[in-house]
Amino acid sequence: MKHTPRILVALTLAAAVSPPAPGIDLEITGLDGRAVCGHLVQVVPEIVIATGDGQVAFAWSEVLAARPQKPGLPQTAAVSDYPLRFELADGSVFNGRIGRETDAGVLLEIGAGQSCRLDPASVCAITARVARPAALRELDAIAAGPERGEDVAVVQRGENVAVLHGAVRRITPQAVMFAWKERELPLPWERLAGLRLARPRGQTAPCLVRLYGGEAFGGRVIAGDATGVALQSPLCERLELPWSQIEVVECRSERVAFLSDLAVQRYEFEPFFEKRWDAARDRTLTGRSIRLAGREYKKGLTLHSRSVLSYALDGQYHQFAALVGVADEMDGRGDAAVAVMGDGRVLWQADSIRGGQAPRAVLVDVTGVRELSLHVDFGDELDLSDHVCWALARVIR
Repeated sequence: MKHTPRILVALTLAAAVSPPAPGIDLEITGLDGRAVCGHLVQVVPEIVIATGDGQVAFAWSEVLAARPQKPGLPQTAAVSDYPLRFELADGSVFNGRIGRETDAGVLLEIGAGQSCRLDPASVCAITARVARPAALRELDAIAAGPERGEDVAVVQRGENVAVLHGAVRRITPQAVMFAWKERELPLPWERLAGLRLARPRGQTAPCLVRLYGGEAFGGRVIAGDATGVALQSPLCERLELPWSQIEVVECRSERVAFLSDLAVQRYEFEPFFEKRWDAARDRTLTGRSIRLAGREYKKGLTLHSRSVLSYALDGQYHQFAALVGVADEMDGRGDAAVAVMGDGRVLWQADSIRGGQAPRAVLVDVTGVRELSLHVDFGDELDLSDHVCWALARVIR
């Protein structure tokens, strides 16, 4: 199927740009990975920045990420003493407190005195700050395990931990009503280490605003200026987030699919000695966040030499894009040869990807390609520290 390339920059004005007013500079990255830096002019209905060549406007659907540029300015994280941490199906992760009950349900208190409505159907997990290490290990093991058909509650009493399998019936400011073995138990928040809920529902948010400190909020950008942006979502009608706390605004487009979210067609690994390495999704091979040249990436793949990871595209996509490099955690070690193959043809290759170097941008045409493969081979240092990350590896319609 033939795909027509789409233009990244939606509008360029040739008129002279007046000196920028005090405000915020942004780096806007398009779906294909090309980045443009400029002074923020407008946030909605499209995001507009002023560059040395004029004003450039992007439809939000054509943006991969918007990252504030704040040299010399403090990057602040919201300080919170809220007792609970919530994870939602749309990618939101934030601290909060169960507030009062209303006719519409339970309210949550979140940052800066703002409140929102809790929809239990959209919740993946709730973790208490008072959870002890043993309880946190149980919660991590549940999250890493197979998909469940029931909710799980981890309760702690002193040094003892109990894991209950059942169903959350109701959440109140005082307790969680939990159905367990044909009984309904009230689990007080002071004893509840955490919940993992089965099959949360919820639409993918068009944007995910990540804050310094690890919180993230999903929603649609409905307003903004030089001070911050406002989001609207099923969680909140209007959530105000200041640029000083924003690390990056990640956008999600129906035209983009991250390889780490797709089913793997085939994985092949040939060790130099005997140790086997599996491919890692959205993590490094040691389970840490993907970092290249000091920047963290939430999406991506990590492979070890010598390996081949293949996906069935069936001719549905137009481009493949990624940033490829050796994980920062290798401390400058590692040397690998890498390639992108389409139906057995070399689409892109690099004979030496070395630790300590800036990642290389990959953008190739995959029009008509049925099978896409990422190859990582031994370099001059054999397989030592060849932890190769394909950050933001994605295919674009």
